[in-house]
Order: sequence, then structure tokens, then C-alpha cells
Amino acid sequence: MERIGFKGLPKETLGQLKPRLKKLHFPSLKVIFVTDHQGRRDRARYRVFLVGGKHALLTEDAFGPAYGEVGERALAELVQLLKKGGAYNFKEAVLPPDVYAALDAMDESAARERLLANANPADPSLYAA
Repeated sequence: MERIGFKGLPKETLGQLKPRLKKLHFPSLKVIFVTDHQGRRDRARYRVFLVGGKHALLTEDAFGPAYGEVGERALAELVQLLKKGGAYNFKEAVLPPDVYAALDAMDESAARERLLANANPADPSLYAA
């Protein structure tokens, strides 16, 4: 699993992510928005986990309202890019704060398994406000 981005830097993380999106097959892509806040979207922070076959990519914690307007815009722009490319399998994984914080310390297999197991269907319009 490739880990990319910069914690707390939405624009920079999105900039690093964009070239990698060109290598993914969007129709088979699983897009998982990972957060540690449930029911508090106005304060949520997100990482994005993209899984396409054997290839997986996990961003740093850099998207969402917790990072201000720029965090919201970066997340919305990412959703639009994914939808435009043909992605349709959007999910959200809400993790306990301690597990969310431990994602970086987990090995690839454990992180991938945890994220996929906790993912539930999500409406991408929630993230593209």
C-alpha cells in the first residue's frame, strides 16, 4: 500500500494524489473515506483509502472541515475527480480515535483489512458540499 500526502495539508496532499489517480481503473475502484468522527461532519477530518485490485493507496490525514475551508474544498475536488473518472463505489470507515491514530503504525495487511472491514456505503455528495 502506498502512503502519500502531508498531515494537515489538504492542497499539497491533493496535489500529490492527482498524478497517481491517472494510474487507477476508476470503475473498479473502492473509495473509502476514513474518519474518527461520527455524526460531527462539520468537524471531521479524513484520510482517503483507494483500493483497485492489488493496488492500494492511503492518504495522510489531510481532508475535511477539520482543516478549514481549504480542507473541505480539497475533499470536494477529489470527489469530483473520482466521479468524473467513473468511480462509483464510495464508502466511509469510522474508526475509534486510537485505531485511527494507529493506522500509520499498522502493517499494510492489517491496515487494509481493518479499513475494508469497517467500510460502509456512503453517498459521495456528503463530501462534496
